[in-house]
Amino acid sequence: MNDPMVLDLEWLQGDKHHAVRLTLDDTPISIGRDPVNLLVLHDPSVSRQHAEIRLTPQGPVLRDKSSRFGTQLDQLLLQPSQPVPLPSQCELCFGRQTVMLRYEAEQHHEQDFAVWALHDLQQRIDDMQQHSLGALLQLSQQAQALPELQQYLRGQFLQLQQAAQQWSAQNSLLQRLNTLVNQTQGYQVLLEHAVPMIAEVLGARRGFVLMPDKRRQQFQRHACWNYTPARADGQPEPAETLAQDCFERQELRLLTTPLPDHFGQSPAEPAVTGELAMPLQADGETLAVLYLDSTRPEGFNQLQETFCKTLQAQLGLALKNAITISRALCDDLTGLCSRSMIEEQITLSMEQAKRYGQPCSLIFIDLDNFKQINDQYGHFAGDEVLRAVAALLKTLARKADRVGRLGGEEFLVLVNNTEADSALIYAERIRADIAALQPQVAGMTLNITASIGVAGFHHALHNLAYRFVDCADQAMYQAKHSGKNRVCAHKPTKLQLLDTGSEIVKSGNRSSQA
Repeated sequence: MNDPMVLDLEWLQGDKHHAVRLTLDDTPISIGRDPVNLLVLHDPSVSRQHAEIRLTPQGPVLRDKSSRFGTQLDQLLLQPSQPVPLPSQCELCFGRQTVMLRYEAEQHHEQDFAVWALHDLQQRIDDMQQHSLGALLQLSQQAQALPELQQYLRGQFLQLQQAAQQWSAQNSLLQRLNTLVNQTQGYQVLLEHAVPMIAEVLGARRGFVLMPDKRRQQFQRHACWNYTPARADGQPEPAETLAQDCFERQELRLLTTPLPDHFGQSPAEPAVTGELAMPLQADGETLAVLYLDSTRPEGFNQLQETFCKTLQAQLGLALKNAITISRALCDDLTGLCSRSMIEEQITLSMEQAKRYGQPCSLIFIDLDNFKQINDQYGHFAGDEVLRAVAALLKTLARKADRVGRLGGEEFLVLVNNTEADSALIYAERIRADIAALQPQVAGMTLNITASIGVAGFHHALHNLAYRFVDCADQAMYQAKHSGKNRVCAHKPTKLQLLDTGSEIVKSGNRSSQA
């Protein structure tokens, strides 16, 4: 049985302001246009059964119930049926209806740390009192000891002040991490934001997160912060060896005297004075290791080690949840948007294009002769090619663009705020860069090319993502028919532009051209 929570919700409908206060307990708060819902929203873009807010031991979560126009949390589109934690203050968007939500958050990890920190400060105050009373007693017996006592008390208060400042910074970090966890869409985003925040509070110089790649059967670095491997032979750095050892031992390691061969000990760099390797665990499983080092004279201290144990539990649970979200939203092999996610993003962009007149275009990429690569060099080589192309597409993508993998050797780039003519120029650059990629696999250089189709949004698509994809797909197959390694644009027929809902007919059997 979870303790009830009070949610405050506000929204505008037309010129009228609405505000309700709802109690969230073991009965979920249903949201939709149907009057049977606890929260009824009358905007036509809201589905009859649109979403629900449910209370869990970890706090309230929001779940989209496969609504027609989707649900957004702080402008991030939710995956249907995937529950997402709700921050204590956020902007929700059900279809086109925006709702502001607030509630009083109880952060158990923060409270646990705050209780420990206050106890630690109280213990320091008690110790200082005892020492001060002893010093005062000595003063009453020996007046000339006054300067020494003043110096001692000044040092005690300075230590207490430093401890309070450190606790305040660490407690603030936990709050910032909690906000980040509620807003992130995957573990990459979580780690890239969390590592610099943690390093700043702990006074670290640089660091990274080490995670096992089960597909490659090796460890991979993520969220590298001020860290560049110095070894050219591809062997693990001493810091990575320490992180791997921490992963195997499954225990936090804080070294105040780093091993002599660890990075940063060269004459050209400041000496490392402390190293921290923290396993991130959840439900008995070690997911990753956070590594940080320090070059400050004091390195890492006992107060930080105690705090790290609290941080370790919170970040481990957050990482597990973020990994779960990533698997739903991202393609496991390439890290791009999954098919369902990219289709959701396409639907949202089409809705915005229709409502606000913002252009958008689709680029459909199909690698040429990919089956021959798998047959000749094996599926491992094929996977490496797909990763290389995915990495290239990420590099070329602008902030507003979305890149996804449809499956096999097919990729999609959703180009927002861009007409088809400009998207054609963009697609030509993609084609040329793929042709110049020449990935190295097992000592071999592979030459790859791609056939690319481009389609621009038009209203006859009726906000149906599969129709938009089909238009770009047709253009891509035109590029295949024209000799491959080229870009073609989709030109809608008059019938398609006048279409009111019938299926766009796909042309012929194309499998022989792929």
